[in-house]
Amino acid sequence: MRKGQNAGSVSTSKQDSGMHKKRKTKRKPVTIVVMGPTGSGKTSFINTASGSELRVGLGLESSTENIQKSNTFPLDEYDVTLVDTPGFDDTNISDVDILALIAKYLADEFENRRQISGVIYLHRITDNRMGGTALRNFRMFKELCGGPALANTAIVLNMWNEVNEGIRSARKNELVSKDNFFKPAVTAGAKVLTHDNTVDSAYAVLRHLATRRPRPLLIQTELVSRKKQLCETSAGAALLGDLVKREQRQAEQLRDMQKEIEEAIRKKDEEDRRELEEARRKVDETRRHLLSQQQRMKPVKPVGVRAQRNRRRRLFRGLLCVTSDNLET
Repeated sequence: MRKGQNAGSVSTSKQDSGMHKKRKTKRKPVTIVVMGPTGSGKTSFINTASGSELRVGLGLESSTENIQKSNTFPLDEYDVTLVDTPGFDDTNISDVDILALIAKYLADEFENRRQISGVIYLHRITDNRMGGTALRNFRMFKELCGGPALANTAIVLNMWNEVNEGIRSARKNELVSKDNFFKPAVTAGAKVLTHDNTVDSAYAVLRHLATRRPRPLLIQTELVSRKKQLCETSAGAALLGDLVKREQRQAEQLRDMQKEIEEAIRKKDEEDRRELEEARRKVDETRRHLLSQQQRMKPVKPVGVRAQRNRRRRLFRGLLCVTSDNLET
């Protein structure tokens, strides 16, 4: 009897040990946000890594107008979820709406104690210059993350296999060595990696970020911990400054075009005048759109405690940036 009992107790002990091992090997959840300009390959990267089938844009228009999540998939000891975000150059929604969309998602995650393990910023190495759109997107990426959290980011040079070695190496060196490009982020701890449209290269990026200790992003602490309005955050201020500069350029272009129209009238060149009028109409439309976005980024006026509570609820239900007129309705 005693022997049988001992054997039974040993067997139970082994089962308990096996169950304990299973508990210990449970995969850790990891969430990684993917950012970058429209057309940089964010959705394709996510689909390649996760086996998801998120819609990929094939033309000039963006296909990502909302936050999209991949299927959760196993990678080593992690269960990884990738988050697709629209770029700050979307053809269908404004930059203000994009900032509000991304900020709301990140703030909700932070409030619900769901950690972001890292952020990927995708840049096409096929681009022969760092244009205004790319610079604007990278600036917003930096402002959303903040200095300390940049150590948990990866700048991924995408489409690495589509450019020959000499050109891509020269471009990479320029990007990481110039202060107006990636150098400040790299100095703060961002890792520069490459992706050649293979699962292996995507996994190498994800493994680097999955092992990092999660840190809150600046936009999360500003909105949730410091209770700032979106326009008062670093990202909000950066976007407002960019909108002002772009509107000023449009206004200057309008003044120049008016002179050309007056010259066409003087010369009685009706065809030239009509073409200039149509071009001016489009520029003016763009300028008015920029002015409208600026107005939406202005702070709301102080309100009572109850109204602040109500505003807080509305901010996280819809846009995180509202005007005082919206607040009073």
